[in-house]
Amino acid sequence: MTDDQTLADTTPPAAHESPAGGVFGDPTAAPLQPPTVRRQWSIADILAEARVPERYARVCLRADLEADHERILTELRTLIDVEGNIIEAEDASLGEETNTARAHRLNDELEQIKADMAKATWWPRFRGMTSDEFAVFNKEHYPKKDGASLEDYNNQLVAATMHEPQVTPDEVAALRKKLGMKAMSNLIVKATEVNTQGGVDVPKSPSSLQNLTRQ
Repeated sequence: MTDDQTLADTTPPAAHESPAGGVFGDPTAAPLQPPTVRRQWSIADILAEARVPERYARVCLRADLEADHERILTELRTLIDVEGNIIEAEDASLGEETNTARAHRLNDELEQIKADMAKATWWPRFRGMTSDEFAVFNKEHYPKKDGASLEDYNNQLVAATMHEPQVTPDEVAALRKKLGMKAMSNLIVKATEVNTQGGVDVPKSPSSLQNLTRQ
């Protein structure tokens, strides 16, 4: 079994870089300011309202389709220039498939593969523990010896935080025997994130959705 030391690093990837005014809004815009009149939250209010973070993982169970997806994308890149126009071969023989026809055929194949991958995508939901619960969990399951494998710890973590569906550590171990490293890493990262990241901040909506409130 592959050691899980590399999966312990849950540093999130670099933020998506989108041009100003793109679908994710203008990154140079000033942050939202707090309201002029702030609600005074009592501890009782907070205890009644607060929720632990929850997140979904995205796992395509048909990872074999990714090979066909990449093959078609690679072939399409040879048919299209930097401006997105199809490059027609000047010396194409009579009756030979044109680059335009070939590009459309490949695009149809790509759309079918994407549809098949979507049908085979699993969206397990993870729910974090409270800070006290997570401290107790780590004390019980985290390896005491430096450099020890994190495989059992990660199995326990995924089982403890996967909420829909609920799984046991043995079932997580069974998933390891079937899923690839990328899929398992995704499950472990999401299980870690709901306990170490996230919170109750209101997420920023894409600018395309924000515009609906102005219409």
